[in-house]
Amino acid sequence: MKGKLKAVSQLQQIAEQQRDRQGQDLARQQEQVGFFAQQLEALADLKSGSLPQGAGGVNPIALQNTTQVNAMLNRLITHQQHEMALMHAESQRTQKALEQTQIKVKGLETVMERWKAKQRYEQARKEQKFIEDLINARYKRPAI
Repeated sequence: MKGKLKAVSQLQQIAEQQRDRQGQDLARQQEQVGFFAQQLEALADLKSGSLPQGAGGVNPIALQNTTQVNAMLNRLITHQQHEMALMHAESQRTQKALEQTQIKVKGLETVMERWKAKQRYEQARKEQKFIEDLINARYKRPAI
């Protein structure tokens, strides 16, 4: 029983470490999604000409008049939207994996608690049996 308890304890530790790593991955991915959203917004502002003149040393209104710049911005915006969608999907996948790992950790915790309770019960039963045997042995002794 102790071997099983130790094995489940190790599995629980591994699952908790995996859960922690997935939580860190999820946080990093959510930061990346936010970064892509900011870049997309900046590109949209550049395309619409709402940036102030001279930002980055370039006049966005003058750049907007060329079809070459518009085509480049459209490609960049499309690329950023695609990257953002991919990062969002990856973030959702990690979120689901994190939830599954959390369920696994909770299940292992439940198994550990049940086994520990069973172990305590078995130990208490053995102790009670030992005490009963001592008492019975004392009464069975012949009187001198």
